[in-house]
Amino acid sequence: MADDAEIQPRPARGFPPPWIVVERDGSFCVEDGEGLAVAWTYFSEEADARTPTGAMTREEAQRIAKAIAMVPEMRTIIRSLQDGLAEADADDAQG
Repeated sequence: MADDAEIQPRPARGFPPPWIVVERDGSFCVEDGEGLAVAWTYFSEEADARTPTGAMTREEAQRIAKAIAMVPEMRTIIRSLQDGLAEADADDAQG
């Protein structure tokens, strides 16, 4: 018989900034402000950007990891822009 107790949802996890990129053996790890790994990008030293091997070059993997690490900063910028647009809309509605 199923338990009648109410199932509580798990609290949302935060991934505090800053997010940093740490190079490991054959990969780049994106870590949050508490050192938790939030993403990995892998590369092969033998990968060549001109050949479709399926493996990323070191530079490609690093570029993607850096882009991922910018997510918290970009979210802050987007929120600021949205707040500014909302204020402008409110001002337009009043005047």
